[in-house]
This record gives sequence, structure tokens and C-alpha cells, in this order.
Amino acid sequence: MDNYAEYTDEDLVPLLKEGHQGAFSCIYERYWHALYQTAYRRLANREQCSDVVQDVFIDLWEHRGNKSIQRLEPYLHTAVRYKIYTLLAKGKALPAFVEPFEQMLVSPFTADGPFGEQETRRLLTAWLETLPRKRRRIFEMHYFEGRNTKEIAEELQVSQKTVQNQLNTASNSLRALLIKTVIMGLVFLN
Repeated sequence: MDNYAEYTDEDLVPLLKEGHQGAFSCIYERYWHALYQTAYRRLANREQCSDVVQDVFIDLWEHRGNKSIQRLEPYLHTAVRYKIYTLLAKGKALPAFVEPFEQMLVSPFTADGPFGEQETRRLLTAWLETLPRKRRRIFEMHYFEGRNTKEIAEELQVSQKTVQNQLNTASNSLRALLIKTVIMGLVFLN
């Protein structure tokens, strides 16, 4: 009997694809808790978090032969995040907090995600082009230049509340675009 616990992730993935239940069980034991923590940071609902992680592992087992997994841990964390985004987009869950857009775009766990850095930059650039000129400038000053709302308001000669409203509107628009894009990526990956 193999002692799968001594195997590396790189050793386990091919065995999983071949249907080795022991390899799957080892992956489950190795990553269940970390994936639950990833889900809990975003949902803060124990039952939903357990369901999300279970769904990810069920999908991993049921579609093991069709999965293209380069690095197992990033793949699993990305799967959990996308499952959460799907729940949020369908209105079946409420986030524990709203992540800033930087965290949605850049994560250490997106290595096997459908969008790479170049695709993300193209998406962001295309989205920025759709914004009204003043809203785009406020967004760029805040997120790309690191300026606070007071500084932006003074330079553009508008109220600080206007700056906050424009940032809120832009962030909501970007969040909606990212959720739609992630969902579309999931549809085309399956």
C-alpha cells in the first residue's frame, strides 16, 4: 500500500488523473483546512465555506481526467475563489467584506486561473477606456498614483464627497466586470 502522504503534489496529480483514490484522499487531507480558511476569509459563514470546499473537491474528483493542473495548491485556491465569486454573483452569498480591486486582480493563488497578468492588464485598460474622463482620472490618481481623496479633490477642484462617489461608482463597475469575466472564464473552462 502506498503512503501518499510522502508524495509531492507533482507526484499526486498524475495519480489523481488515473483515478487513485488514495492520491485524492491525500490531496483532500493536505488542503481541506487551508481551502476552508480561504473561503472563510471571504464569506465568514461556516456552512457555506464547507459547502464551497466540498464542491471544489467533488469537482476535482469527478473531472479529474479533464483537469489541466500545473500547480495543485494554486489551482485549488483559485477554484475556491471562483466558486465564491459565482455564489456572490448569483446572490446566494454575502461577502464578509468587499475586497479591494487590487486583491481581486492580484493573488498568490491565481497561477492556474483563466486570466494571466497580461489578460488582466488588457481587461483593466479596456475598462478604463469606458469610464468618463473625470472618473477615469480620479480612479488613476487614487489607485495608480496612491493619492488620497482629499488630495484629488483639491487638485481637481471638486468636493471630497464627489471624489468618493466617483471612486465608489468606478469600483462597483470594475467589480461587476470582474465577476462577469470570472464566471465567463469558468463557463468556457468546463
